[in-house]
Formats: sequence, C-alpha cells, structure tokens
Amino acid sequence: MIYKFTCGNKKRNICNRILFIVSNIIIALFMSIWAIALYIVIIQCIAKIIDGVLLEIIGRVVIYAFIVILLVAAVLPFFPQKAVIKNDCIYIYRNNLFLHRIFRGFYDKIEINKIETIVKPPKSHPSMFEPIPVILINWDYMVEIVTERDNIFYLQIENPDDFINEVNKRVELAKSKENDETSKAAVPTNMFQFDLQRGYMPDCDEIVLGVNGVEFKTDKTTADLINVKIISYNDIQLCKKSDKHSINGVDSDNIVEITTATQTYYIPIKNPYDFINELYKKLNTCNQ
Repeated sequence: MIYKFTCGNKKRNICNRILFIVSNIIIALFMSIWAIALYIVIIQCIAKIIDGVLLEIIGRVVIYAFIVILLVAAVLPFFPQKAVIKNDCIYIYRNNLFLHRIFRGFYDKIEINKIETIVKPPKSHPSMFEPIPVILINWDYMVEIVTERDNIFYLQIENPDDFINEVNKRVELAKSKENDETSKAAVPTNMFQFDLQRGYMPDCDEIVLGVNGVEFKTDKTTADLINVKIISYNDIQLCKKSDKHSINGVDSDNIVEITTATQTYYIPIKNPYDFINELYKKLNTCNQ
C-alpha cells in the first residue's frame, strides 16, 4: 500500500520539492568539502609512497564520486516521496538527506513488529533532533511513529488516518503471531499426545509425566488399545523407540516401548524421542 507525502496542496508540494533540491545540494556540497579536506590530508601523508599515476587515478575516482553524489542529491527530490507498507515493514522514501542524520541516507525502513506507537502528533514542532522529511509542515497530515529504543519517525502523508489504522492492524497481527509463538514455546514438556489416526481430542488424548508416574488420559477406545492407566516411575526398566509400526490394527511410526518387570507396553506417541528424553529426566530425578 502506497501513501504519498503531501504539504496540503499542489503549490506547497512544488515549493517543498524545490526547497529540497536546494537543501540536498547544500548538504551534499557540505559533505563533499569535508571529504575533500580529508582526502587532501590523506594524500599528503601517502603521496611519497604511491606512484604518481596511481595518485592521479585515485584523484579522478574521488572527483567522479563527488559528482555522482551531487547529481543523486539533486535528482532524487524529483521522485515522489512516499511511505509504502509492504509485508511486515514500512518503507519511507524521503529522497532527501538530514544533515545530523546523514547516515540514514535517503530512505528509512521500519519493521512493523518494532512499532510502539503511531499517532497524529500535537500541532507543535517536535524535537530539533528528530528530522521531518518535509520543509513546509502541515500538521493535519503529520504522523509520528515511535519504535523500540525510542526511535522516532515523522511522515507527512495523504490520508494519515487510513495509514494509522492500517499500520495498527498490522501491529496487532504481528503481536498476535508473537503471542502464538510464545504460547507454543510455553507448552509444558511433561505433556504429550497420542499418535492416532484421528484428530486431537483434549482431555482424552494426553500423556502426562506426572509426579509419580506416566499418566494416560484416554477415552475407552484408546484405553483398550494401550491397556494401561498409569505406569509408576519405580516400575520402569526401559523406554525406547519400538520397531513396531502397528498396534492392534492401528498404524503408527511413533510407537514407544515401555518395559516394566512384569509387562511391556506399546504406546503410539507424537514426538517419541522428546518423550523418551523427558521420561529419563524424570527417572534420573526419582533415583537421586
């Protein structure tokens, strides 16, 4: 989604663009003067150890680089300033330079999941240290974005309310995804599911590594299949991945074999190796 920058009307937009051409060239010239001064100092230091022809080539490259910088600074303001919402980022094509934020270049990228707030700011000039990508300010179109670490970005765009609503939707979506991932990561490691051909059924398809043993929460069909309700940790002699691929007509490639002194149980369990590892942790704790 594309939102163009605006200063309120066509005349103000044209004036703003002209002013940007001038300001970009001034900033580029300022940086070029400093770069040339630095270049002269460096050349004086290394002139004695560099061949004259090579020195001349370096000088020409530097001059051409300065010319390119000036041309870019002068031409970019002719391209439309805009904010583009794409996937999980906002791309701000300012096409201008900030003297005290020179290394930000000509555009900004904001990750939506890093946004803390996005609002229309009050009609007062923000901090002088936070650059505004337009010269002719119109507060009716201004948007302020604050990201993590208190980075602040100002945009002056058409349809600011629509832009804010769209970004807020995406921020909420990004947060919900993060919460889903967090909740998945927070699933207790003492709970596992049967590997059955049917879908998951809460409260009757769970295997819990309880306080005293492995507990099987099942319905009647599964209970008849595994023929066990609980296996005490004290009774378990061995637990391993079974070579079996079927139990009483129920196919599964994730069958775990639990051996006690009197019987061997075959349990189809999702993530069998995780279950085995967690079970042995429990057994080691019980034996201490």
